[in-house]
Amino acid sequence: MSEPQQPITGMSERMRLIRFRMNRETFRFSDEIRVIPRWVVYLVIGLFIVAQAVAQIVNVFEPFTGVPPKWAPLALFGIVTAIGIPVGCLLLLFGYVNRDAKRRGMHSVLWTLAAILVPYLIGVIVYFLLREPLAFDCPQCGVVVSARFNYCPGCGYILHPACPQCKHEVREGDRFCPHCAHRLAGAVT
Repeated sequence: MSEPQQPITGMSERMRLIRFRMNRETFRFSDEIRVIPRWVVYLVIGLFIVAQAVAQIVNVFEPFTGVPPKWAPLALFGIVTAIGIPVGCLLLLFGYVNRDAKRRGMHSVLWTLAAILVPYLIGVIVYFLLREPLAFDCPQCGVVVSARFNYCPGCGYILHPACPQCKHEVREGDRFCPHCAHRLAGAVT
């Protein structure tokens, strides 16, 4: 009698990874901001200051029209700020994609170029949908393992427990398999 075959589909693997990410990864905004390289932050601040200075210098030689002269520098400051903040945020986002792809073991240059070159931020959205889960330390030996691994390559520890009968993934505290109702080894009678 043959064992029941588990259908291998990309969607079930994708859902398993999403569940795994939700259980293992903790996101705090302050930690994610630290991923952005410092030089990108300084570049954005520098470009914003340069844009403000250039706008004010140009205003001295070619006054901004459309508002009373005493309000012209303030109006120009507001216009440059309204343009500079979204552009600065976009540059910070590209810096984040680059560094985040690198820490997840993905091709950082490829994903950064995709984020920059694909219009309407579709490249960024695709990156966030397809990015790899963060690697983590094995609970038993401490070796860094990928979230896709089922067993630790260093000590053989089972990273994702599975039902011995149907081979579906189960949680550590489960007494019965939620797919085939098989009693698991750690079940208390």
